[in-house]
Amino acid sequence: MKGQFAAISYSLYVELKYLMIRFWTILLAFVVVDIFVFSQVNEHLLLVTSMPQYIFSGIVSFIIIRKSFSFCLKLGATRKAYLLTMTCVFALFAIVMSLINVVIMSISIKVINSLNLMNIQLYYASDFIFHGSTVTVHFLTDAVFIFFITAASCLLGSIVYKFGQTGGMITGAVLILLFTIPVTKEPVIHFIKSFSNGSLLLTFGTMVIASFLFFLINWLFLKKASPVHQA
Repeated sequence: MKGQFAAISYSLYVELKYLMIRFWTILLAFVVVDIFVFSQVNEHLLLVTSMPQYIFSGIVSFIIIRKSFSFCLKLGATRKAYLLTMTCVFALFAIVMSLINVVIMSISIKVINSLNLMNIQLYYASDFIFHGSTVTVHFLTDAVFIFFITAASCLLGSIVYKFGQTGGMITGAVLILLFTIPVTKEPVIHFIKSFSNGSLLLTFGTMVIASFLFFLINWLFLKKASPVHQA
């Protein structure tokens, strides 16, 4: 089991490392260029670096589970070992992504303040959710959100892997209905809004538990899935 865990972890590490380097290189270059350009003009700039992280994390987790699952099974890994390793790797992925963002944001804010660039404002996602957020809250918010997004995206990837594009489209249609039908839309929106009113422990705890449940549900779709995903 330890050998399988190490092999799967290394496989996912190599894939994620390459993608993360490309993502952060592009995002950092974008931030640097924006700061330079807007330091020369009087236009106002607002940057929220958390959002690109969330989009990137969702896309990456969806793609990786479809690629790595088949590859790891062919190398002899069990489905149980794969799902357990994937959960641990993406939990670490969320922590690392959030930590990098905090470092980049902290440095960028210091640069902006030292240059007295009042027309440039940088925000975390937590600034729009919680009042008086600290660096710790910024870090935890991004880490928990990324973990939740990767868990949900992995689950969607597993459904597409098992049932093909038809299964993915049906799932997508159901999710869209949840946000369009009043019977389900209002409770969902109310639940999301309640995050900013409740305690941080309850908010983050709920999302972490939901994330682990998403990874656990993956087992239902992958425990008998073929090494070759459906078209």
